[in-house]
Amino acid sequence: MPESRPPATFISDLRPSRLATIEATVAQLEPTREIDTRDGGRKKVRNARLKDATGEIALVLWGSEVDLVAEGDRVAIVEGWVSDYRGRPQVSLGRTGKLSRLSPGSPP
Repeated sequence: MPESRPPATFISDLRPSRLATIEATVAQLEPTREIDTRDGGRKKVRNARLKDATGEIALVLWGSEVDLVAEGDRVAIVEGWVSDYRGRPQVSLGRTGKLSRLSPGSPP
């Protein structure tokens, strides 16, 4: 039996402080960098831009997530967290989100 997942939302419909399930293309991927954490450690972080037919949104990848995607990949994010960063929405996997790469022939 195939795994069920919530229906995908268009990027233009995403709003901060909500969970989101989206399918999009990685339009841009910035280099990985390390930042200092509150507990004195260091953590990898990488910013990306996701794009669908309705718009674009920032994607933030943390820790081991930074190596999950490449530019041009079609991805599905299930239960990602949309937040507001400097007045603009961005999505991350948060505590419960899952990211997977879709096959190149998947519908947009």
